[in-house]
Amino acid sequence: MQTIKQFFLNIERTDIDENTENLISDDLIDSIDIMALVAEIEKYYGKPLDASFIKPENFENFQTIKNMLEIAMKN
Repeated sequence: MQTIKQFFLNIERTDIDENTENLISDDLIDSIDIMALVAEIEKYYGKPLDASFIKPENFENFQTIKNMLEIAMKN
């Protein structure tokens, strides 16, 4: 979860942490934030995130992001 927190810090969203829920449904982050997070994820892992993973439900909270990354980056 610390890595995910660092992604948010890198995009200057210090207001979001592992206890923040409903990031999408409560409009805490928007599509610009998601694309910035995707860029951070791709930079960190050194490979592109498949477009099929870039959907709102995967960015709802730290746990959904973690779950998505475990699947997306295992190959």
